[in-house]
Amino acid sequence: MDLITLEKEKLENKYKELCKEEYPGRLGKTFKTKYNFYYYDSGTGKVAQINKNVYKVLTKFLESENFLDFIKLDMSEQEFCEAISEIKDAINKESILSATKFNCLTGKTYEQIDEIIDNKIQNVTLEVTEKCNLRCKYCIYNESHPEYRAFGHKNMDWEVAKKAVDFLKAHSQNSDERHIGFYGGEPLINYDLIKKTTDYANKLFDKMTYSMTTNATLMNEEIADYIMKNKFNVIVSLDGYKELHNKNRLFVTGEGSFEKTINGLKILLRSAEKYNNKENITLNMVIEGPDYEDKYDKIQVYLNECDWLPKNINILTSSIDYGPHESIYTRPQSYEERMILKDYYDPILSWDEKNKIRNKDNTNEIFTDADVDKAMMIIHKRLLSEKPVKKYGMNGCCVPGERRIYVTVDGNFKICEKVGDIPEIGNVHKGFDEKRIKELYFDDFIKESSKYCKDCWAINLCTLCYVNCYDQYGTHFSYRHNSCRSERKYLLDSLIKYHEILEENPDVLKEFNEIEFQ
Repeated sequence: MDLITLEKEKLENKYKELCKEEYPGRLGKTFKTKYNFYYYDSGTGKVAQINKNVYKVLTKFLESENFLDFIKLDMSEQEFCEAISEIKDAINKESILSATKFNCLTGKTYEQIDEIIDNKIQNVTLEVTEKCNLRCKYCIYNESHPEYRAFGHKNMDWEVAKKAVDFLKAHSQNSDERHIGFYGGEPLINYDLIKKTTDYANKLFDKMTYSMTTNATLMNEEIADYIMKNKFNVIVSLDGYKELHNKNRLFVTGEGSFEKTINGLKILLRSAEKYNNKENITLNMVIEGPDYEDKYDKIQVYLNECDWLPKNINILTSSIDYGPHESIYTRPQSYEERMILKDYYDPILSWDEKNKIRNKDNTNEIFTDADVDKAMMIIHKRLLSEKPVKKYGMNGCCVPGERRIYVTVDGNFKICEKVGDIPEIGNVHKGFDEKRIKELYFDDFIKESSKYCKDCWAINLCTLCYVNCYDQYGTHFSYRHNSCRSERKYLLDSLIKYHEILEENPDVLKEFNEIEFQ
C-alpha cells in the first residue's frame, strides 16, 4: 500500500470515528480575504494563515457530510498528502481542531445569581409611557409585531417610578455603576415624571448616569437644558435624509416628522454645547431595504452637508426588525445553511469597505464607523487560549436583572426592552421572582440552547442573548434559528474584514486595545 492510499485510509477512519462522537463542523471555520486563506479555531480562538490546499482540505472536512467528497478535491494526491501533513502538524503544535467535547452551556451558579440580583444591579430602564406621538411603520408596537404590546395609552405613575429607583438603591450596594434609562413610547410625553425621577435619584445616589431614547419632536429648550445639565446620554431617532426619514417615521396624522426631529435635535445640540457634552448625543438610523448602499451614499452626502452637526457625532445604524418568526433549524456549515446564506450580506460592512476605497483621501468621518468598529471589536477581543477552553458560556446572555431591569408602566420587571411579551421576572412591589429567573432564564435556556449550540463553530464568538428565544409561556427556540444563521454570517464577514485590515493597515487595529468591549 503506497503512502497516499494509507493517508487517505487513516483520514477516512479518523473522520468516521469523529463523526460518531460529534459534528466536525463545530471545530472551526475557514475563510479567505482578497489576499490570503485562513482558519479560525473554535476551541482556542486562534486564527492561522494557511495555504490554498490546506484551505480546501479543511473546508471539505468542516462542511462535508460524506468522506467521498474529499476525493473530489481539485489537487494532486501529493498536494493532498502535504496538506494533511501540515494539518496534523498544526494539531500537535497548536492544539487546533481539538475543541473540548460539548456537554452543555455553562452559566452562573445559583449562589452567584443570588449575589448579583441581591447586590449588583446596575441599571433600571423605566417605560415611562406607552404613548407615542408617531406611528412609525416599522415600530415593534405596530400590529405587524403581535409578539409585542400594541400602542398603549398608559403612563407610569410616580409610585411605580419611585419604587423602581428605591429597588435599584437597595440592590446595587456592590455595583460600581448605577444607571437609569427612560423609554417609551415617546418618553418626553411624560417628561414631568422623568424630571421628578431624576431629581429624586440625584438626592439618593452619590453618582448616577441617565439615558433616554427619543424622536426629539417634543424637545424644547427647557427640556434640553435639564437633560444635558444632568449629563443624559440621548439617542435621537433620525433615519437619515428627509425623504428616507419621512417614508416610515410619521405622525398619527400621516405627516412626516423630519422637520420637527431636526428642530428638536438642533435644540438639544445647543444645550449640549452649553454644558460641554455633545459626545452624549447619538443618532440612531433604521434603514429599510432594498438598495441599502444607495441609501447609505445619500445619507453620507446629507451628513457631510449638515454643517450644524458635529462631525464626530455617534451614529448607530440597523435594518428593520420584522420581529421573531418560526423557522427551521439548519446545522452550521451544512449544505442547507450555505444555500440559505449564499445571497446574504451585511450591507454596512460591504458599503463601509466600498466607500473607503472610493474616498480614500477624504478625511470626513464615515457614518457607519461605529457599527464597523463594533464588529471588529468582537474579533479583536475574542477569547484566545493556548489550549482549547474547557467550558462554553451562555453566549451574550447577562444575568437577568444585573445589567438591566426593564420596568413596564405597571411596574412589572422584564429582562430588557428588546424581548417582547415573554415571562416577567418580578415587579416593583414584591421584587425579583428568583425561582423564575433561575429555572426559566438559566436551567431551561441552557437545556434548550445546548441542543443547537453544541454544533456551532461560532459558540465562543456569539453575541446572541435571550432575544427571540421565548414566547409568553417559556422557551421557544424556533424563533431563534434565523438569528443564529445571521449571527454566523455576520461573524464570518467580521473575521474576513478584520483580517483584511490586518493585511493592509494593521495600525488601525491598535486603537481597539484601549477600548473596553461589552
